[in-house]
Amino acid sequence: MNKNKGDASVSCSQPENGLIDLFNSEKAVQELLQQPPVQGIDDHLIEFSEALRTVAKALRRVSEGKASAQAEAAEWKRKYELERARNLQLERKGLQGHICVKL
Repeated sequence: MNKNKGDASVSCSQPENGLIDLFNSEKAVQELLQQPPVQGIDDHLIEFSEALRTVAKALRRVSEGKASAQAEAAEWKRKYELERARNLQLERKGLQGHICVKL
């Protein structure tokens, strides 16, 4: 019988201990948040920020280069299509001239 009472008291104290642990955890987190940042972490964040800026610059250059290459390709395509249309037109005129001569 005493054993059952002991079990009951243990099972009741476990949730209480859980609440105390939770309270202590929240208190620990609040204390950590109130502490000033560590210098090493600040240095790391500064270094990481600079690395991100470098990557952003590189990506910007790549996208500008891509845009320039696309514009140049579009210009060459336009020139090609104009030349092709001109050649087709000359071929048609040449064929029409041959047809007219044969008649």
